[in-house]
Amino acid sequence: MKRIVMFAWLMLGATSLVAQNQTKSPYTRYGYGKLADPSVVSLKGMGGIGYGVRNSQMINTLNPAAYSAVDSMTFMLDIGVNMTVGNYKDGALSASKTTAGLDYLAIQFPLLRGLGMGVGLEPVSYVGYKYGQDAKVVQDEETVTGYETYSGTGGLNKISSSLSYRIVKPLSLGVKVSYLFGTVAHGYVFTPAQTNDYSLTWSETLQASGFTYDFGLQYTQALSKTKSLTLGLVYIPKTNFGGDYTDVKPSGTTSIDTTFNYKGSLPETYGIGLTYNLRNRLTLGADVQYQRWGEVEFNDFGDNNGLTDRLKINAGVEYIPNVLSRSFGDRLRYRAGVSYANSYIIDSNLSKYSEYGIYIGFGIPMVDRRSFVNISMEYSRLTPQKTLSMNESFFKFTLGYTFNESWFRKRKLQ
Repeated sequence: MKRIVMFAWLMLGATSLVAQNQTKSPYTRYGYGKLADPSVVSLKGMGGIGYGVRNSQMINTLNPAAYSAVDSMTFMLDIGVNMTVGNYKDGALSASKTTAGLDYLAIQFPLLRGLGMGVGLEPVSYVGYKYGQDAKVVQDEETVTGYETYSGTGGLNKISSSLSYRIVKPLSLGVKVSYLFGTVAHGYVFTPAQTNDYSLTWSETLQASGFTYDFGLQYTQALSKTKSLTLGLVYIPKTNFGGDYTDVKPSGTTSIDTTFNYKGSLPETYGIGLTYNLRNRLTLGADVQYQRWGEVEFNDFGDNNGLTDRLKINAGVEYIPNVLSRSFGDRLRYRAGVSYANSYIIDSNLSKYSEYGIYIGFGIPMVDRRSFVNISMEYSRLTPQKTLSMNESFFKFTLGYTFNESWFRKRKLQ
């Protein structure tokens, strides 16, 4: 009971931390912001794969069917923090900015043999930007020169609960129910060059809430006593959510404040992954995800030039030289991966972008050989279709700790 209370307090505190700004990208002005990678650090180091990953020493938040892989006597907790250095270039102008914060929080534990449960807190999207430019506006039928500033903060997050059951030895099914929440705010300020002219301020704020549902399947085919192949499938239906939308628009020297109910949605998502596993030595896999963003209800929140369907492809590998060796280097987990995705947003130049990522990671075993310190390093580059749009690249360092303990094992008195 004490452990449950402790985790509840930890989850409550983490809710405010995960909502902190973790991007400075001007592209987050569009849509619901930059889409987050919901995988844990150990999977990030493998390029973010997870649909077909099935490992009793790892929490897999990407496919709810994976929770049934938990050992029947094991309680696991995984927490990650990150730091991102972003580089932005627009023509002759360039800037570099750093952000940091909590990445995720996840736990996993068994309920019965073959029945596993998970609870977690994960980000859905990030919004964080501030930039400006010289501008001209019309005030009282006269053209006024000055400087305009665009800014945005916030993001969407999920608190989730997952349940997975191993129906027969090779087949597991799972479901995840998540509560979606978060606040996203966009703002605009025009500051006139002359003091006798008046400034203009505009803002809009969305406080979102709703539920999402993930359905997962994993099927493992044994190839030999030490080799296996796991197929993973994930389906997320299109889900609607609501919220309060507040719009503040300038009207002369004053402003008009309007609040009404907002109706939005998140896209129908299909995911498939295939993973080859050589027991205690090698994991090699690839995932494909397709999201139908072009069909979501967006209702012109933020700058909306339309949304478009998104395809994401990930591939990765984990290698362990010798898990039973006394040599520390032989027991390390060495990880690497790559990814590709197209944007779901269309910017003000009516341009989309492609994102390419390279990942490396390490799993460092603790003295008990059950818990791990996990590290992942990612370099990603955003390449727009049109030269008028901004180029962006970033380096992301994520540090995680996987606590693995036999909390359910009964001790015998001698």
